[in-house]
Amino acid sequence: MSVKETLIQALLLFGRIMDMLILVRVLMSWFRPQVWSRETQWFFRAEEFVVRLTEPVLAPIRRILPTGGLGLDFSPIVAAILLEIVIKTAITLIAALPVP
Repeated sequence: MSVKETLIQALLLFGRIMDMLILVRVLMSWFRPQVWSRETQWFFRAEEFVVRLTEPVLAPIRRILPTGGLGLDFSPIVAAILLEIVIKTAITLIAALPVP
C-alpha cells in the first residue's frame, strides 16, 4: 500500500470515527439518566469521554450557529456535513498528488 493510499484510508477512518462519536453524543444527550448513581456512573463517564473528543469540533460551530430560538443544537449536523466536505476535499487533493 502506498503512502497516498494509507493517508486516504486514515482520513476515511478518522471521518467514520468522528461521525460515530457525534452520533453517540447526540443519542447520549437524548437518553441521559436523570440522576448520577452507582448504577449510572458508567454512562456519565462514557459521556464525558465522548464530549472531550467531539467538543473541539462542535464548539466552534456552536459559537457561530444560532440556536434558532428553539434551543435546538444543530452543530452535530453541521459538523458531520463539514467533516465530510473537508475529508472529501483532502482525499481529492491527495489523490491528485504526483506519484514519486
